[in-house]
Amino acid sequence: MKNISEPTHETLNFDISKFRLNPDGDIDQWEKFVRDFEIKKALLGFEKEHFSSGLELGCGSGRHSKQLSHYCKKLIAMEYNEERLFEKNSSKISFTIGDAQDLSCFADKEFDLVFSSNLIEHLPKIDGCISECARVATDDGVIIHMVPNRTWKFFNLALYYPFLIKTVFNRLFSKFKTSETRASVNSDAQLDMNLRPPEKRSFLVKFLPGKPHGISNSHLREFSVWGQQNWINTFEKNGLVVERIVPQPFYTGYEDNFRNLLRFGNHLGWSSCTGYILKKRPRRASHRVI
Repeated sequence: MKNISEPTHETLNFDISKFRLNPDGDIDQWEKFVRDFEIKKALLGFEKEHFSSGLELGCGSGRHSKQLSHYCKKLIAMEYNEERLFEKNSSKISFTIGDAQDLSCFADKEFDLVFSSNLIEHLPKIDGCISECARVATDDGVIIHMVPNRTWKFFNLALYYPFLIKTVFNRLFSKFKTSETRASVNSDAQLDMNLRPPEKRSFLVKFLPGKPHGISNSHLREFSVWGQQNWINTFEKNGLVVERIVPQPFYTGYEDNFRNLLRFGNHLGWSSCTGYILKKRPRRASHRVI
């Protein structure tokens, strides 16, 4: 796999000590800290406004679109759920409502960057989305999909009960209250771009792990399909080739809790999210038989 950007000696280190919670700030400060880092790492080597026209799929609230827009002269940010999107249009970013599985509102070869983060694992018609990404991308355009991997899945389940115990303990002994109490007992504050609305769960059911993160019908099935080779096969089946794979930092679905584990995992090079840098498969020249 060759690099699609100019070689760079710049490196990025995921330093959680730089994260500082603002008690008066937004509730998703940790998510922004992580996602902004992931965008920078995925696009490391690309200059400011390298892309003429970018398309972001599943932009959520739109907060991370600003970071992505640094690399685009113009960016269209699309979100499926109108209630989640609250950022306003700017001189560089245009927000729109739409379905990532149907990009018929865009012309062929319209964008030289197509980007999604923690989206496609939620889509019932993944192939439709990926083939549409290939259609709207220019022949030399860049397509980036970032998806959670098996490491994230494993720790998301393994830490469920330790996190639950810590949360209950902190609530019982409020004088020990720390940033770790921000997330709710049913883990609604996880790094989760899930398209499903939050499920209403009874008191007893809250003590059981929730539904799978994406569209899989079981946690075991989700762990299986989140393998790297499965994603590569899915991309290649829909006309894309993997140019580069970018391991993103290690984190769990429980914000900045378990900081010693986060430091240890990142020191060892663990990764919870994988970025796939893709391009369209070149078409073979047709030859007429005379």
